[in-house]
Order: sequence, then structure tokens, then C-alpha cells
Amino acid sequence: MGAEVVLEHELQKQILLKLIHEPELSFNALWAKQGESNKFAYHVNKLEETGLIHKNGTGCYKLTDEGRKLSAFIEGDTGSKAEFPTLTVVMVVKQDGKHLCQRRLKEPFYGVWGLVSGKINFGQNVFECAKRDLFEESGLLAEDWKLKAIETIKTFDNEKLLYHHYMFIVQTDKVSGVLKEKTHKAEHCWLPLDEYLKKERFPSEWADLIFKSDDCVLIEGERYMTDGKFTGSKTMKVVKF
Repeated sequence: MGAEVVLEHELQKQILLKLIHEPELSFNALWAKQGESNKFAYHVNKLEETGLIHKNGTGCYKLTDEGRKLSAFIEGDTGSKAEFPTLTVVMVVKQDGKHLCQRRLKEPFYGVWGLVSGKINFGQNVFECAKRDLFEESGLLAEDWKLKAIETIKTFDNEKLLYHHYMFIVQTDKVSGVLKEKTHKAEHCWLPLDEYLKKERFPSEWADLIFKSDDCVLIEGERYMTDGKFTGSKTMKVVKF
């Protein structure tokens, strides 16, 4: 449940906001005689039915575990849905002097070349996610990973911010298995670095830092699009650690 719950009425947002800041309140304290009591009671009951609040033994209302989980996904001042960056893992996979590359066959960024990547799911660690997604996407198995970079990247299309990614870039040169050359999500192949860099790919100005350096880096950058096509990028900050 949690972040997937849609609060259907402004009163429900206000009830949750009160319980975020006051962990235990009676009905009268929640209501505070604002509006009709029957209408207010209806929305209290709806929140109980969805499992976001419950009444304890003293007759007071509290957030449930799901309610507390949801509170992390709403703005504490307004009750509106909070937006967060997308967390992803990007895999630099090397073998015999070549890199595993993929051409996306789905939106967003259909047709763009990049590296195998995947969203970091709730409850998963970075390397755990890398192992899972590499196998699911490409059929290859890798156990030995090291962190190469953390990149925060904002992507603008016609000057509007569309995407905000936090990318954990990890590397391995020990893989086994048979490569899936094509799935419904992407095409995969091994390419020399110079050949990959000539492709229509995700733009970046830090390729040498990732592919050729032994340093681990934190990168802050921006990418720019016009009508869905990449037009450039800018690196705002690089910190080695």
C-alpha cells in the first residue's frame, strides 16, 4: 500500500497531517469542530478502511505502519504527494577489452544507447540490484562489483525538468553466462569503448572518469533535450573520493 494510496479528499490529507505531527489524537481533537462532524467521521472511517489509521485502546487515533510509511511520501506542510529522484544502478561490464552496451527498445529514451541499468527496488542494496538486473536484462551473472561513481543527473526537455536520477555506477570484469542479444526491452552487444562513444547515446562529459580512471567520483550534471531528442549535457561538479 503506502505510496500507492491515493487520498481522495482534502479532509483525509488534513487528518493524516495532524497525526503526522501529533501521534495520538481523539476524534474531537482531530475534528476541532471544523465542518460537519458526520462528514468528518466519514473520512476518518475511510482512512481506517484503507488501513492508514486505527483507533487504540483509549479511543484515540494513530497512524498504522502503512500510514507512517505513506507519511514519507507526502509533503508535511500541505499533504500533497512528494516527488523524489529515481534511484538506479548502472553497470559498467568489461570483458576482453570491450564493454557491454545496450540500445533501449522502450520509452523513455527509446533507441538511445547506454549501459545496462535498472531501478533500485525497495529493500534492495546497490550490488544486489546490479546482480539481479544484469542477469534479468542480459543473461549474464556477476558477483564481484565495485563502486565507480555516484551521479545525480537532471534531464530537461524544452527547459522543463522531466527526470531526476541518482545513479550508482558499478563495475565488474568477471561475468559468466550467455548474452541475450535482444529482449523486448533492449538490444545488447559487446563494443570497444571508442565505438560505443560514437553511438547516439546518453550524453555525458565524464566518460573518461568512469571508463578509464581508477578514482571513484561523485558527479552532478544536467542533460538537455528538445522534443524528446538529446541536445547536450553539462557537468556541474565532480568530487573524487
